[in-house]
Amino acid sequence: MFAVPDMQQVHEWFLHRGLPLVLTRRVRSRNLIERSAPMVSGVGALTAVTMLLAEVTGDSPDYGYTLRLGVIAVVLVAAPFALYVLHRLDTTRGEAGRRTAALLVMAIFVVVMPVTVSGWSAAAAAEAPAFVAITLLAIWLTYIGFGSIAGWAFRFAWVQLGALGTLMSRALPLLMLTVVVYFTGELWQLAARMTRQRLWQVIGFLALVALAFMVTTIRDEVRALRDDRAEQTDQASLLTGTPLAVAPGEQIPRTPLSRAEQINVVAVMVVSQAIQVVFFTAGLFAFFLALGIVAVPYDVAVLWSGEQTCAVGQPPCAGTWFGVHIPIPQTVVHMSLFVAVLSGLYFTVSTSVDPLYRQRFFDPLIADVAVSLAGRDAYLEFDSRVRSGS
Repeated sequence: MFAVPDMQQVHEWFLHRGLPLVLTRRVRSRNLIERSAPMVSGVGALTAVTMLLAEVTGDSPDYGYTLRLGVIAVVLVAAPFALYVLHRLDTTRGEAGRRTAALLVMAIFVVVMPVTVSGWSAAAAAEAPAFVAITLLAIWLTYIGFGSIAGWAFRFAWVQLGALGTLMSRALPLLMLTVVVYFTGELWQLAARMTRQRLWQVIGFLALVALAFMVTTIRDEVRALRDDRAEQTDQASLLTGTPLAVAPGEQIPRTPLSRAEQINVVAVMVVSQAIQVVFFTAGLFAFFLALGIVAVPYDVAVLWSGEQTCAVGQPPCAGTWFGVHIPIPQTVVHMSLFVAVLSGLYFTVSTSVDPLYRQRFFDPLIADVAVSLAGRDAYLEFDSRVRSGS
């Protein structure tokens, strides 16, 4: 017999587990502006901080401009905390204040930031549509539950970070191979002559290849979870301690996943694995940056890459990272990023067949998703019984 669940807790449970598309459109549309404001403020704060650092590390910084960017960054960083406090008040005045604060955040991002960057000019008016488009994109991503999916995937990947450390130790042969590749003169020449835009295009292509591989692999796992292993699990035991707990022995019909639910389930698993790949790639990028600084003298880097120095007898020109000037040659940055991303692609493919990685990371991921899918079946069965009046 189904106990009547607290629907608010049920909705929060699905959102916490990264399955927002199980919920109805009406539920996902509630307080959409207020819920999307933290994403807008996060993007705005990151943009403001990046522009501030780029200005400060430049040759002749404008400190008045950096001060204005700093104020905007502080306000946007503090905005999510203020929205959270207003949400916790749970009063009519608190809800009104939360709505007002959310609209203020979006006004700062859409109006104040373009004016701060370009002043009261035609350039600011030309840039404003881009900020409006980003705001609308943030609202749409909030509606489909992107924050819920990313939050669950990041929490799971963080808990399973030990599995990544174990696998990285098993990936030492790969690391030794990439170290040898790193000291190849032809690759240094390619890195020196490749623009940052072309480098991001190459990285994007490799990322799409890795993403396609992960989607294909995980889609098969989800199908096996619903078909091959469906009768091997007791749904009542899976839901013990959840808002959708059912009586022992209660039979819950398993209905086929809709297209949106299939995309949702695959997305949470893909994003979770992608976070592990990004952690691995970022670690290798930092390693190769350090290796390039320690092991490759400036004159050797110039010889390998054919790069021109900023002045005769001086080291190569300093590199940039999203506009921020860093004291590392640009060629070293390009070379390290290129080799790290290639290694990340190999890591993505190898993890799908590595038995230790499957035991430490993938099997717990499948088990966790099985609980979410059991909750989804119980939620639909309860909803159908309520509609039929039984």
